[in-house]
Amino acid sequence: MTAPNPRQAVSYSCFFLNVLTGRKPAAEARLYATPEGWAAFVRVRRRVSGHFRQVRVRRATFPTAGTAEVVAMVENGAAHHAMTFTLTATQHGWRLAHCELLDRTQARHRL
Repeated sequence: MTAPNPRQAVSYSCFFLNVLTGRKPAAEARLYATPEGWAAFVRVRRRVSGHFRQVRVRRATFPTAGTAEVVAMVENGAAHHAMTFTLTATQHGWRLAHCELLDRTQARHRL
C-alpha cells in the first residue's frame, strides 16, 4: 500500500476542526476516523461548550510515511487551546486515530 499524500492529512485535520466550528456536519466526520479516533473526537466535542470561533493548523509532522501528527490552535473567544491530531494512512486514505484538546493544566506532551 502506498501512503496517501501527506498534505491530505492536514486537510483531514482541517475538516475535523471545521466540525468543531460548526461549519461541517459531525456525521460526515465519522467516516474519516477509526473507531478509536472517533471516540477521542467525541470526548473533545463534549468538553467544548458551543463552537470554536477560530481554528488554525500550526504544525504538521510525519514521523513515519503512514503517520501524521498535526498541532492546531483553537479559540472560543475567551480562551486559546492547543489541539493535537494523529492520523494514520489506510487503504482508504488518512483516518483520524486520536485527537486531544490540551489545556494549561495538562502536562505538555511532545509529538
